Amino acid sequence: MINLKDNITSHGITLVQLAKRMGISQQAVSQTIHGNPSLSRLQQIADAIDIPLSELLIDDTTPPKAEPQMCCPHCGKPIKISIERDVD
Repeated sequence: MINLKDNITSHGITLVQLAKRMGISQQAVSQTIHGNPSLSRLQQIADAIDIPLSELLIDDTTPPKAEPQMCCPHCGKPIKISIERDVD
């Protein structure tokens, strides 16, 4: 599931600032990001923070399925694994 609030704040924009940029109340912004926003509302958010809509919808919490991944048993952080084939 995409976390819109995290995606918005990761661009250095608070929800209060977003509400002002969109010309709507902070409560309306909150309802939008915690509800089921329409595509047009998502586009308004993306425009307000000056990013493409596709960037707003990126889910950074889910690793790509094509890349194997493990978690560190000590800290729990992901460990990136890449597999390369040796060409003779």
